[in-house]
Amino acid sequence: MRQMTNTKRMELALEQLRSYWEVEDPQKVGGLTKSQLALLLSLSEHPGCRVQDTAKRLELTAPTISIGVRRLESMGLVLRDVDPDDQRAVCLYLSPQGRRIASKARALRAAKAEKMLASLTEEEQQSFLSMLEKVVAAVK
Repeated sequence: MRQMTNTKRMELALEQLRSYWEVEDPQKVGGLTKSQLALLLSLSEHPGCRVQDTAKRLELTAPTISIGVRRLESMGLVLRDVDPDDQRAVCLYLSPQGRRIASKARALRAAKAEKMLASLTEEEQQSFLSMLEKVVAAVK
């Protein structure tokens, strides 16, 4: 039996992590799709942002974000308001219900992160996180 390369091991581990991280969250927080949840969380972290800024942050087009915003708005999760600095522009905010869903999603993700780290000792956690930060910095 051939031994698996480190590259393949990493690929498989990342796929399992992605699945664990993303799969259940949308269904547990109001039946949103993964993209709707990503948009909702982005808006919760950047209240009052514009469509163009959100598109850049999520690496999507402004029309794609506009469609997502309209859907979340129709669900009562997002509100639009005129930008006080530019009356032609629109700022995006979460409704109270949108903020509750975003908060629940963040709590679910925090619990998942805690569960993953709980299998390691404190020293292993520090080492793992340092290595992970180093890898992430190398690919930026």
